This record gives sequence, C-alpha cells and structure tokens, in this order.
Amino acid sequence: MQVRVVEVDVRRPRYRYAGFVWVETEDGARRRLPLVGTVAQWLHVGETLHASFADPEAITFDNYTLARDIPLWPPFQREYMHERRSPLSQNVVYAYRILAREAQFERDYEAIVELEQYHYASDEAIIACWYCEACHRYEEANVRPRCAQCGQPMRFHDVKSATRASRFLVLELVERAAYEPRYVAYVRVDPPIPLMHRRLPDGAIERDIRQRVFPAAWFTHPFHPEVWAREHALSWWEAQARALQEVRSPVSRLARVVVHPDYRVDGLGQLALQAMIDWLQERWVPEMRVAKAAVETVAMMARYNPFLEKAGFIYLWDTASGRPVLYYPLSEEAKARITHFLAEDPVAREHGGRLYRTRFTVEAPLSGPIVLRDVAKTYTNRLDLNALSPAMQEVLTAFGVRHRVVQKHVLRRVQVTFAPGSINIIVGASGSGKTTLLRLIYGALTGQDDPLYRADEGEVEAPTNARVALLLPGEVEPDFGDAPIAEVLYRLTGSEHMAVELLNYAGISDAVLYRAPFRELSTGQKERARLAYLLALRPNVVLIDEFAAHLDLATARRVARRLGTLARQHGITLIVVLHRQEVIDALEPDAVYIVGYGTFFKVADWPERGFRVREPYATYIVEGKKRWEIRKHPTRVRGRVGVISGGRLVGTVEIQDVHGPYTVEELADHYDRHLAHPRFLREYAGGGKVYVWELAHPEAWVPPPPVPTKRGQQVWVTLREQKDQASTRQETTVSRETPFGEPHAQDL
Repeated sequence: MQVRVVEVDVRRPRYRYAGFVWVETEDGARRRLPLVGTVAQWLHVGETLHASFADPEAITFDNYTLARDIPLWPPFQREYMHERRSPLSQNVVYAYRILAREAQFERDYEAIVELEQYHYASDEAIIACWYCEACHRYEEANVRPRCAQCGQPMRFHDVKSATRASRFLVLELVERAAYEPRYVAYVRVDPPIPLMHRRLPDGAIERDIRQRVFPAAWFTHPFHPEVWAREHALSWWEAQARALQEVRSPVSRLARVVVHPDYRVDGLGQLALQAMIDWLQERWVPEMRVAKAAVETVAMMARYNPFLEKAGFIYLWDTASGRPVLYYPLSEEAKARITHFLAEDPVAREHGGRLYRTRFTVEAPLSGPIVLRDVAKTYTNRLDLNALSPAMQEVLTAFGVRHRVVQKHVLRRVQVTFAPGSINIIVGASGSGKTTLLRLIYGALTGQDDPLYRADEGEVEAPTNARVALLLPGEVEPDFGDAPIAEVLYRLTGSEHMAVELLNYAGISDAVLYRAPFRELSTGQKERARLAYLLALRPNVVLIDEFAAHLDLATARRVARRLGTLARQHGITLIVVLHRQEVIDALEPDAVYIVGYGTFFKVADWPERGFRVREPYATYIVEGKKRWEIRKHPTRVRGRVGVISGGRLVGTVEIQDVHGPYTVEELADHYDRHLAHPRFLREYAGGGKVYVWELAHPEAWVPPPPVPTKRGQQVWVTLREQKDQASTRQETTVSRETPFGEPHAQDL
C-alpha cells in the first residue's frame, strides 16, 4: 500500500541503531515504524512510499517493508560462499560462508570499532564516541566505558571519523570454529567528496578533474555540511541534517574497507567489495535517491596492496595531495567514459589504469633438479655420566645406564629427485630423519663442510644457481634483531613495496604489526614473520622444517595456500616438513615423501600388494616391534609390501625371507620376535607346523589412507594407483587367492 511520511524521529545519541518514522496510510491511519536512524534520516516529510505490514496492529523492527523505487527496509543482507581453490587443480581447498548485511545493531558498531583498531589505530588513537543515558554526557573510548559520573555502562554513539551520511556493511562468518571471530570485515560507504583536483607528474594541479571524465551533474549535490555550518551558524549535528536533504549523486564513495588481519590474505577484501557493489546496486546507498553508476575511492594503501584492482577498481589519477583515486564502473556509461579517459589523457594512457605491480621476483628457477643418490647418514652418540651429579649418577645407574655408544641409521639408501619448481612435503615420526634430510640438502646447495650437513655415503647433486633459504627452528633462523619487522624486510629487499607484499603473502596484513619488533609478536605471528624473511631473500629453493606447527588450522591453510601459489608462480622449489593433512592439501604438493628411521619413499609409490593383519599386531609390525610374521604357508613375495588393518594401509614393511616349517614349541623361545602368545600359536597351528616371514625396515603411514577390502579369508590385497582430475587417490582390489593358489587361514 502507499503511505505518506508525516514525521521522522532521529535522536542524536543512538541514531545509528534506533529511529522511527511515522507514516499515514490512505485511510488516514497512522503507523509508527521502528528502524535505524541511518535509514530514517534520509526520508522527507511528505514523500510517498510503498509499505506492507505482516501485522498492522503490532509492527516490530522486522515485520514490515518500506520502499521507494528500491527497497528501504528491512536492511540489505545477502549470503556468499567464498571458495578458496587450488592454483594447480582448481579444486576447492576450503570455503567460507559469509553473511553480508547493513549494520543495524549496537553490537555491529562495537565490532566495527574493534576492526577499525586492527587496521588504523595507533596506541593513542581513539575511534568511538559513547553516550550515558543517565547523565547525558559523551565520552571517547575504543571499548565500551562506564560513565565517569554514575558508573553505568555507556551506549555506543558513533565512529568519530564517520559522518551522518556514512553507511556501514558488516561481514559475518556463518560457520566458524569456536576460536574464529564472528565479524571478519566491514565496509563504509559515503557520498562522493565535494571537490577533487589532480596532481600531474610535474607537480601542477588540474582542478575539478572529475568533470573531465564524468558529467558535472554527477557531483553538483555532494554532502557538504561545512557550508551549512559556516553560512547558517548551525551546530555540526544540525548542519549534517540539512546537508542530508540535498545529497544525490550516481556516484558513491568507498570510504573504508577493513578486514580482520587474520583473513586479509584470503580474498575476503575482494568479497567485501563485491558485497558492497551488490548493496549499492540494490539499495542506491548511501542516500537511496538515484541509481549508482560508479564507485570512487581515495586510498593511499592501494599503492601497496592490489585487492582493490583485483576486485575491478581502475586507477585514474592522484589527488592534489598525492593520494591515488580509483573507480569501479557500475553502468555502461561510466565504463565508456573511463575507457575514453584512459585512451585520450596522456598521463592516464601512460599508466593504463594500473597502480599496483608486484615487486617480488626470483632471478631464475633452479637450473636443474636436486638429486640424492644412495644417500646415507648415521648418527653416533657416546653416552657417559660424567656431567651428572653423584645423586643423578646413582639414579641412572639404577636403570642400568652407564657408558655406551648409541648408533643408528637415520637415512639409508635414499634415492630421490626434486624437480625445479616442484612442491615437496616430507612427513615422518619425530626423530625419523626429516630434519637430517633438510640439512643434507642445504649442505649440498651451500657447500657446507660441517659434517652435520654432509652425507656419510652417496651424493647430493646440487644445481649451480641455487639460492636457498632455510628455516630449522632452534638451529637456523632469521635474525630480526630489535628493528621493526617491516624495517628488517625493507633492508633485505631495498623496497618498501616488496616488504609489505611479503608480509601480506606470509599472512601478516595488520599494518600495526609492521612497526613491531620480532620479540613482541605472538608465536604464530613469529612463524609468519620468519616465512616473510625467507621470501625476502628471493630464493629459488626454500627448505622449512615444521611448517605451520604454531598456526591454528584455518590460518595454516591460508598461509599454505598462499605459499604454494607464490612458489608455482615464480618457480620456487619448495621442500617442507609438516604433519597436518589439511595443510598438505592446501599446498597441493607434487610429491609427499615419508622418512622413517633409515627408510625413505614417496607416498604415491604404494607397494604393489599388501597383506591383512589384525590389531595390535599390525601396529607392532609398522613400529618395528614384531619382526616375525607367523603363517601356515610360506610366500614367494619379497620386498616392500603394505600392512593393512581395519580397512587402512597402516604402513609398509619388507619381507626379507621365509623360514620353516617350525613347530609351535620351536617358536616358544622367540616370543620377542613374533609377539604371539603360545596358546594362540597352538590354536592357530592346529597341531601342524608354521612358517616365519622375516620382516625388516617397517614404516608407519600417518595418516593411514583407506583401503577398501572385502570380508572373508583373503590375506593379500593388490594395490593399484589411480589418479582422477581432482587428486591422487588409491583404489584397491582384493585378491581371492594366495600366491600358492589357495586361501590362507585367519591371519595373526
């Protein structure tokens, strides 16, 4: 139905989230409509609107609609699915479900203040103004204060940098972990600024530059309360109210886009801009009077971060004060005028609408592969009690610890080729040799003479143009000193642009942290700063031990995806040690290798076959505790085979030989090798003899991949590798026969 506005009730203290409009229906009935002052203040007394009421006798905040040519109420909201895809396969690695909606609650503005502090505030900056409803006084603070007079909690009034014309859009995580924030971004939209001039490369100023590109009428009714305050001696609140009534422009201004620092490297800035564009096109924000043809923004940070241009904004000029101005065309007319300006204006033709360009470069990828041939490394430790006090010597002696020499093979017969530009993951149990492998690669690439970084046997072939960056926590780490982290990166690169770019790549996008010394960062921030330092060396080989160990899962996936993308773009060979499957998926490596107490093999290289073993014996085998497998039949199979239990490939082991047949009594003295209880052996043998499969070089697979098998008496499983478009998967088929053509009895 049609209604006429008869009164607008917007009160200063809580106008952001509380307001009322009185309307009169065609039959003369009056209705009081609750809404927010940021919408109500744009309405004119006497104008006709369209309204619908779910219950005309009980109108609440959300059970009616109000519209002109476009919807006015309820506020805009739209849900988005933000997918993060692999740069290699384009598969979805993870996704965000985001709700974008116009700010309408007090809690929304509290979240805006918090986000604003993340991005802009220094220790001294105060962002928000608060109001005491009991004492009628205002106070500035960045968190909700208590009134200094009455002690009551104060109510939010406004963001100090905003005007009454400012409208806010907030972005919420619909699905989030308990440790993730609810609000991840906000956007602020204002009317275009009243005047704009251009600074030319020679320093000359060209006045009213916008009128050279767009119709002058687009900017003839700006929001300019300073004029009303000066000419009519009005208070700032009243001057803004008068200015609101005159504003109308097909151009809106993007005044702020702020993303939570933990989410800036994941494209949420671009998503926030897309939500803003949808908002403007649907609601004609901020004044809701004319359709929007373009969005303008003045943003110095656009020189250092490309997200505006990635979202479709086009750089046109610098203001008289030297700040970049970018436009997003919403109409064909705006697009045509921008295109014409870029083609005809000599200065614009030079930059072509582009402001940001990446500074990060790598001189050249590796000239050849890194090849390890029959590489072996053995560690020898000589233990004695000389450094202990008499009391502790007595304790260790009680455990039988005196003097001994401990030797172990850490790596044995390692054969592997790391191709230039490949991404490689190393996994394995603690102490299995992962760090040793990185040391040997680093030693070969840098010509180290230290025995710690040299192989005992075999050779490591290293390309001559290797420029390597290594991170071994606690052993080889960046030296930040006491300087701010951004300053350290600037000194390394010689470019302030590259310093910011690398911090962004590493997941540190909070400008406040740029000025912090390394010691003031959190553990997770330190890990990301170390990564930025490695990249600042502009290496073509990066070796990282315990990658993402101190990052929460969501942050680890974001950083891993960005690192993988950067490595592929620049041909960087990446060799990292990590354990978390979700992070492995985000990197989408070319190969995953398992290191394990002398063994080394590629995960994708599944053994041709595996045998089924019940627990706990399967775990005993891959842990090296069970070295004999007892069977009723011998086997001709030799070499590496899989150990399958519970439908998963829990690891591999080598069958070196088969001995027997033996009686149960002959095996009784070798329990430490087969771990089978004598009673169970007797039941299994059934009065007959059994064979010993001698096992060696076990390796546990973490996590164990699934192997679909069928129920029954089958023992051997044939493993066949298949690859689909999305990822490497393992498909299995179950053999119904033993190597000798007859079913085996139940396995041990």
